[in-house]
Amino acid sequence: MRVRKLTSADRDWIAVGDQQIFVNDLIDEAGAPDARMTVGFARVGKGESMDISFPYDEVLVITSGSYAVRTEDGEVLTAGPGEVIYLPGGSSNASWANEDTTMVYVANPPDVYAEHVRAAG
Repeated sequence: MRVRKLTSADRDWIAVGDQQIFVNDLIDEAGAPDARMTVGFARVGKGESMDISFPYDEVLVITSGSYAVRTEDGEVLTAGPGEVIYLPGGSSNASWANEDTTMVYVANPPDVYAEHVRAAG
């Protein structure tokens, strides 16, 4: 494995459903099979929401905008630029963008992430 610099322009953005939500896996099982994580960018349009429950751990690093997550306990966590939201694997949460938001996501383990993405189609 070698050290690389990647940008959001290095991969195509993929729409999630019919919403203004787009993801861009930069480091994943396909492009970096030895990596022990998946890393990518996400763009979420203002007002877009989704329920999220993943079988893997995920960290959201907000780079612009404002993103909120309602936890299983009903607590609402809102993060802005430079803040991180940790989503433990198996948790069920609701999330939404308070404004147009960009973020970096890190998911682990990468094989579980890849299988989840394949199953979601």
